[in-house]
Amino acid sequence: MVININQSNRPFLMAIKPLWIREKFFWKLYSRNLDRYSYLFDNATLEFAPHISLKLMETDVSHKMLAFCGFYELLVSRRITKLAKLGGLMIDVGANYGYYSCLWAGAGGNNKVIAFEASPRNLSALKHNLLKNRLETQVDVHETAVGKEKGDLFFDMGPKEQSGWGGLLYELKSDAIKVPVISLDAIFLKSDYQNINVLKIDTEGADTWVIQGAEQLLRSHRIRHIFFEENIVRMEKLGIKPGESQKLLRDCGYQLDRIGVNEWYASLI
Repeated sequence: MVININQSNRPFLMAIKPLWIREKFFWKLYSRNLDRYSYLFDNATLEFAPHISLKLMETDVSHKMLAFCGFYELLVSRRITKLAKLGGLMIDVGANYGYYSCLWAGAGGNNKVIAFEASPRNLSALKHNLLKNRLETQVDVHETAVGKEKGDLFFDMGPKEQSGWGGLLYELKSDAIKVPVISLDAIFLKSDYQNINVLKIDTEGADTWVIQGAEQLLRSHRIRHIFFEENIVRMEKLGIKPGESQKLLRDCGYQLDRIGVNEWYASLI
């Protein structure tokens, strides 16, 4: 076990390696007692890109781990960091405050990101973090949702203390707003981008719709690597059955690996 004491003034135990041990220490010792460390959320440095720092939300579950540990979704973060070193284009659907967009763009000046974020609560923070790290020229931000077809849908903003719990709805409910929806096929089939190196999706239940809306891109193998989630509870509310994404991806010639409880990775065979 190694301890790195130069981790942006994080608590001593949060500098431990290997990282999976650091993660366990966070959940057991720190996750419920954060008042002393509010300063970490103003300038949270990233484990996989130490030159990048983010401003985060103190009440958000994922942001807490990111502020303390320098990462979240460890297996996904490792794979995307490795792919980012090879360069190219990443599509970040559900960009939130910009963690993955900054990881990718920060790995090289020629790396490009097209980020989609439907929640108006997150947009200013996303843009702030890109400006803060001088990555605004490498990341194009689109204020829209991504789905299986073009149109408009209702969007649940989610609780104010969480940045990433909002998502698409079929029907209007309290505090919901209407947002524009676009498909990846509609955007990229006729674009100048011939290949998408990585498609990262985190849409709280609607990941399958994003994949279905990219079917032509998938069948022509213009997307090389795909990271997505299955939020079963939210999927049920949208009428999406578990396994639909996996079936379509296999039909399009991709192999799949489960890399977490709800996280999946697909790549061309």
